[in-house]
Formats: sequence, structure tokens, C-alpha cells
Amino acid sequence: MSRGALLPNRMPDLPRTHAHLERGLGEDRWTGYSLAVRTKNRLLCLAGGDVPPSSGRVPWFSAGKPVTAVGVLRVLETAPGLGSEPLSTTFPELAGSHTGDLTLEAILSHQTGLRIVESQLRGDTKKILTALANVRPSDFQLAPGQASYDPAGGWWLLGHWLERRAGKPWPSFLQTEVLAPAGLGELRFDPAAVPMMERRAGKWIPAEPGTGPGAGLTGPAAALALFYEKLSQGELLSRGSLKKMLHPVRKGQRDATLGHVVDFGLGVILNSNAYGAATVPYGFGTQAGAGAFGHGGARSSIAFADPAFGITAAIFLNGRVPEIEHQPRMRRILDLLRSELA
Repeated sequence: MSRGALLPNRMPDLPRTHAHLERGLGEDRWTGYSLAVRTKNRLLCLAGGDVPPSSGRVPWFSAGKPVTAVGVLRVLETAPGLGSEPLSTTFPELAGSHTGDLTLEAILSHQTGLRIVESQLRGDTKKILTALANVRPSDFQLAPGQASYDPAGGWWLLGHWLERRAGKPWPSFLQTEVLAPAGLGELRFDPAAVPMMERRAGKWIPAEPGTGPGAGLTGPAAALALFYEKLSQGELLSRGSLKKMLHPVRKGQRDATLGHVVDFGLGVILNSNAYGAATVPYGFGTQAGAGAFGHGGARSSIAFADPAFGITAAIFLNGRVPEIEHQPRMRRILDLLRSELA
């Protein structure tokens, strides 16, 4: 049986982590959870609350950004010169603008000086491009090239860049050229089976779903953990492309959005524990290996590979809460999980 076809281990291998997640349900800290960890010889899965273990198609939001990044890097493997060209080469509509002068590297490492949310990217593509041609870093109290996590703007552009360069809609490209051939067809940019909940005024209410190439990925936790395994083992990118992806393009810079120093590769967050393991947002646990990399999503999820420990993992908590509450709760789960895997 191939590693991709590993069946979940139904034995209680993670009893303390499971008990902690169940307590969180009882204490109303989240409404459901889904967790998957892949090691060298086993797949461990947990699910509970409003996340059924059978389907478990949950919304990953920005934890899915690396899938889009892989798609971009795949195109650059056949046309490497595009990587250093300004966006205006692909989008003549952006010529002469700040956005048109940006490179793919600046977008993938969040060094655009922009901070655009999904609500600003709805409607006609032509109108959105016109708006992007007129936007400036000063509109967000940022400087050109400043390190600042851009939730959606740059990733909207990456999706449309893929469309223009690959000649097909970006969801179709990612599905047919990246995910399905690698046995990752359960990951899709489709609506989630489990709607995201968010706490408002002490009550859980449905949250707005993630959309687009930067926030629309859905699927089971086990599939996203497998994505990271295949990525870290060089099955999704050439060795050179993977090396570029994991190189610290942005290092030692304070992120104006995240409020912390966070290192980035191309489309992935790199282990930034050196800047404060107990405070770094969207980290991979206080004991993460130096080469760990991945991405978090919308105050609800984290997915990563930790080659030093031989694990990949994806963890989803249904129930978005403020960052000041989410970061400690996820850090606690990650550290507990690692202690059980040791």
C-alpha cells in the first residue's frame, strides 16, 4: 500500500490531544475540530463536534495558500524568466502603477506594501484591475515594499496570473495540473461541507466563507497533511523550485499586519521561533524543527511539514476567535500533539 493510501489509525494514539480537543468543545472554545498527522509509517486522525469524521471537507482559508504557490512555481519551471518580470508584463492594465511594478516574489513573500481583503475583490475582473492599478501603499499606511501580510489582493493576482499564463481558469489548473495527478483530488477550491463558525457577542454564528486562490481551499485534514508530505519530499516541485520556495526571501522583518517578526519563503511561512516561540503567530509549535514550514488560516487552522521530526500535520478548529485567543489555543494543541508524538 502506498503512503498516500495509508488508512487512519483508529487506536487511541493521541489520547491527551483528543481529550483536550473534546474539553474545548465542552468549554465552548470551538464548535468542532479535525486533525491529521502523517509520520513515516502511520496516519493519525481526530475529528469531533460539528466536523464529521467521514467527509470532513473543512475550509482552510489561508492555510491553502501554498497550493496556489506551488501552481505558480510549476509554471515558472517551464518559463523561469517570468519570475523576475513585473506584473505589468502579464497585466498590461497595470502598466505604470505600483501594483504593475510588483514581482511574483514580492507577492509570494508579502512584501508588496499592500493589504487588501477579500471584500475589496468582488465583482467584474476589469473593474478590480482598475482599482488595483490605482491603489498605493500609503492607502494602507504602509511604505512600498514593506513587509505586511496581504490576505487576498496579491493572491487574487496570482490566480489571474495563472489563468493568463496557463490558458485555463486557475481552479481548473490547480486541480488538473497540481492536485489530482498527485493523488490529492480531495483538496479542491469548492465550498466546504462544514461551514466556518465565528464567535460574535458570545454566540457562534456562520462566518463568511473563504474564496479565491488565497482562501478558498477545502478538503479533509488528512489530504492537506498528505499535500505537505508530498511537497516536502519533492513530489510536487522540482528540487530547485522547492529550494526556492523554502529559501527565506523575507527574513528578520517585522510584519506590519501580523505585528511580529515572521520569516517567509515563497508562499510559505518559515519557522520563526527564533523571534519568540511563545509569541510568534501561526507558528508550528514551540518545539518545531528549524526547517519547519507551512501556513495558517484565518484564526482557525494550521498546516505544516517538519522534516526534522518526520511529520506533516493539518489542524482545523471550527470557531474563529480573536488572534489574542486563537494563537495561544493553537500553540497549546501543537505542543501537546508533539509531546504525544515524541
